[in-house]
Amino acid sequence: MMQSEVIDDILSVEDQAAAIITDAENKAKEMVSQAHEKAAKIIAEKVDAVRAQGKADVESAEAILQQHLAEYEEERERIESADNSVDPGVLERAASRIVDRICRTEYFGE
Repeated sequence: MMQSEVIDDILSVEDQAAAIITDAENKAKEMVSQAHEKAAKIIAEKVDAVRAQGKADVESAEAILQQHLAEYEEERERIESADNSVDPGVLERAASRIVDRICRTEYFGE
């Protein structure tokens, strides 16, 4: 009878070992799954933050653009409503500077 008790003990220990292995595998899978979920949540939060910052940057740039356009329009209207006569000397100097710059470009030899 002693042999059967030893065999029963061995089988019982093997069953316990198998249960421990199964439990460890299940816990490992659960830990990996939780880590994956946590990482996915962190990534989603970071993506949302970057997206929100990008949207804010675009809105800021659009506001600056609108401000520049309004200033340009005001200046254009001011110039159009101002006296249209320009000193011929000013025109001559401006034309001369434009010609000088054009002549200094690579298209015209320099």
